[in-house]
Amino acid sequence: MIAAIFGFAGVILGSLTTSVLTIYRERLVTQRESAVREQQHQRERKALRDTFQRDSILALQSAVTELIRAAYAELDRLLDELRRTGEWKARQWETPTATGWSTALLSLESSRARIFDDEIRSLADDLRTIAGESVWARDVETAKEASRKLEPLLGRFNATINRALPALY
Repeated sequence: MIAAIFGFAGVILGSLTTSVLTIYRERLVTQRESAVREQQHQRERKALRDTFQRDSILALQSAVTELIRAAYAELDRLLDELRRTGEWKARQWETPTATGWSTALLSLESSRARIFDDEIRSLADDLRTIAGESVWARDVETAKEASRKLEPLLGRFNATINRALPALY
C-alpha cells in the first residue's frame, strides 16, 4: 500500500515536473522565436528605409543636376543676348521661364522633402538658391558671382552624397 502511494506520488511529481519544464521550454522557444521575428522585422524595415533613402537621394541628385543645367542654359541665353545687344536684360516676372527650370525645381523640392540627411537637404537648398540668384541676377557681374559658387557647391553636394550612399547598400 505504501509502495502504491509512493508510486502514485512519484507519478504526480513526475507529471508536474514534466509539465513545468514543458511550459518553461515553450516560453523560452516562444521568446526566442519572437526575438528572431522582431530582428527580421527590423532588418526588413531598415532595408526598406535604406532603399527609400537611396532612391530619394539619387532622385534629388538628378533634380539638382537638371536645375543647374536649366540655370546654365538660361545664363547662356542671357549672355547671347548681351553679346547681340550689348545690354544685360535682367529677368522680369514677364520673362518666359527658363527651359526645364520649373520641372527641375519641382522635382528638386519633392525629392528634397524625402531626404532624412540634414546636410544633403541643406546643400540642395543652397544650390537651388544660388542657381536662382544667377538666373535672376540684375546684371552680368551679379550673375557671374552667383554662378561661380555653383560648381564648388555642387562638388560638396556630390561628395556628401558619395559619403552617404555606401551605408544604404
